[in-house]
Amino acid sequence: MKRAAKIASFPKTVARNLRLFLIVCALLSGAVLPHGTIGAPSEAQAASPVPMLYSSAPNAPDSQLQSIIEDTVGNLGGNWGVAVKKLDTGQFAAFNGDTQQVSASLYKLWVLDELFRQAQAGDLDLDGYNTVTADDAYYDEVNGDVHLNAGDSVTLRRAAYLMVTVSDNTSAHMLVRILGPDNINSFMQRNGLQSSLLDWSGVGDNLTTPLDMLRELELIATSRMVDAGTSKQIVDLMLDQQINDLLPPGLPDGARIAHKTGALDGLLHDAAIVYGPHGPFIIVVMASNLTSYQTAWDNMPLLVGRVYNYFNSQSASPTLYFPETRQTVGHDFLKFWQVYGGLQAFGYPIGPEQTVGGLRVQQFERARFEWHPELGGEGGEVPDVVPSLLGQERAAQLGLSWPPAPDPGTGKFYKETGQAITGKFYDYWLNNGGERIFGLPISPAAPMLNPDGKTYLTQWFQRARMELHPELPAGPELGKAQELVALGALGTELNAPH
Repeated sequence: MKRAAKIASFPKTVARNLRLFLIVCALLSGAVLPHGTIGAPSEAQAASPVPMLYSSAPNAPDSQLQSIIEDTVGNLGGNWGVAVKKLDTGQFAAFNGDTQQVSASLYKLWVLDELFRQAQAGDLDLDGYNTVTADDAYYDEVNGDVHLNAGDSVTLRRAAYLMVTVSDNTSAHMLVRILGPDNINSFMQRNGLQSSLLDWSGVGDNLTTPLDMLRELELIATSRMVDAGTSKQIVDLMLDQQINDLLPPGLPDGARIAHKTGALDGLLHDAAIVYGPHGPFIIVVMASNLTSYQTAWDNMPLLVGRVYNYFNSQSASPTLYFPETRQTVGHDFLKFWQVYGGLQAFGYPIGPEQTVGGLRVQQFERARFEWHPELGGEGGEVPDVVPSLLGQERAAQLGLSWPPAPDPGTGKFYKETGQAITGKFYDYWLNNGGERIFGLPISPAAPMLNPDGKTYLTQWFQRARMELHPELPAGPELGKAQELVALGALGTELNAPH
């Protein structure tokens, strides 16, 4: 059984005091719940829903962000590693980002991901009960940090909650035993965490890097580690974190932070998704070989506060030039394009930003964006951008219409249009933006001759046309069926000469 690593150079009394401090914080927060119960987020964290994104911008090195990081932690004692990325703009910087450190309890996020992956695949039941063994409870019993005792029967869902929100080791050891450490490592490797290792041999340490943890959180935040609904469950657990003495003190009141900490002798880590008014960003701060915890307690809040202010005190207006079509996309249109699927969802821009009928618009191969400032607001989701009703326009151009059909009892049925979304189209619709991106279905799924001269199973929506392409490759990590769905080039078709 894997035992938590110790850094012998750090005073034992300070380590014990930290454990007691964390235990008291957890008890005061009411984090220990009845069997099978999941706690609600705190009032500040639950103030409004966080955006579940569908894409993120490519890394764009930011020299000012780099300066903030190096100025804050560059000369501190100990070994520091930092990675930061703003998801919608891609602004990125890292300091010792690829240097491995002992993961401490950050490994519990890997366990959480594999748990939800297996649940999503139907391999286990999150609400099924399992019994805590003496081996599971050994480490916490030795250290007097007991939330679960040997012989307790708990649901996997409650074990996950305790593992994340109060960093319960007994729950983590039980879940690793049930899931299998090799499965956890394989899932992380498939998702690109190449420098991370869950070593359950009892000999080595669990290792990771700031860049690996940033990648993991980016995949969770953009619904690409598991599906969108499951990703939201993971984020909700992290939002209810009860150990909040590292990054959270540096954020303004009411700021939402979904995060996981790690603590061992001489080591403090925090990995977070922070939701600000100008969009979410990932920040991972890892510090080991510390001679004083106070160094981390003082400087982690300082760093996240400076990063938060940098991203949110000024309006970010990035632009991107596409040589393929010689067009530029900027401002909220670019943020929306990146957040909701980028090239795969919308294709390349095929026209400049322009004003038509008093409305600012821009044409893409598969969509047309409209800017509606009256819909604007905070939350980082670019709520003032709306895709046009290209599906309806193209269907009308072709003289197509479909009578209402009865509810088939599967998928999602809309009485407004008398059509349902089912099967692979429903999976794709659900996991790539839903009604906001595609609108409501306006046709049943049926074979249709495509402009490329081939026939595909096709379904029309208010804002898009979905086509099932069996020749396309499936997703790399799970063989996702939705990767076989492609969107029709409605923007190109509508703007083609007739």
